[in-house]
Amino acid sequence: MEKIQRFIDIKAGLQEVWELISSQEGMRQWISTDMEIDARVGGKYRVKNPEENQMICGEVLEILPMESISLSWFELGSDWMNPTKVTFRLEEIANGIRVHVTHTGFERIRKRGWEKTYNEYQKGWTRHHLLENLKARAEA
Repeated sequence: MEKIQRFIDIKAGLQEVWELISSQEGMRQWISTDMEIDARVGGKYRVKNPEENQMICGEVLEILPMESISLSWFELGSDWMNPTKVTFRLEEIANGIRVHVTHTGFERIRKRGWEKTYNEYQKGWTRHHLLENLKARAEA
């Protein structure tokens, strides 16, 4: 199974970082100001990707309070048949919180050439600086 994994260390408290990854108000501060999410299991969300050429939507799949949140991830209007899955997981470390992000399920989108989509997302998680945005906001 192909997966994208990233992490970043943040000098902030667990509660502060949790609020940033698990609430609409928090997510709007580092993902996008137009992020709309009903941050409960089964709740829906919508957000434009950072290049604003694609609407991403899905639902909250799982929440483990103060530990992790998982979202389905679907490119609206694309040729995807099924969503991928993004999980943000928090780990307490000596001087703060390590935030892990894992993006899986690219082979299940049932799109011809899904490997290209996987490679684009592999670059995108780095190019869009989302974890760096989260760190900057949490440490501000």
